[in-house]
Amino acid sequence: MPLQKRGRLTIWTIYREPDDYPGCWVLRAHEVFPGVGMYSRDSCFVAATLDEVRARVPPDTWYVGRAPDDHPVIYESWLAEAAGAPRTTRSDH
Repeated sequence: MPLQKRGRLTIWTIYREPDDYPGCWVLRAHEVFPGVGMYSRDSCFVAATLDEVRARVPPDTWYVGRAPDDHPVIYESWLAEAAGAPRTTRSDH
């Protein structure tokens, strides 16, 4: 079965001042394929403010915050299921 049909999950992660973009906020997407692995997208969105980068998070996502063991530059994450029902839960966090 192709990867696209296996229940892909997209994790949208907001980074605060990562090494490759000092002084900026960055949004990156990572594709998770259960039982297969995780793949990072090549592109990212870079902004001067948190509000600008949050505006680029897709609307049908779930806010999951961050885990205690996340790298310090990870500010928050959002999840989107490729095949799931849209659930808009965005709010100001």
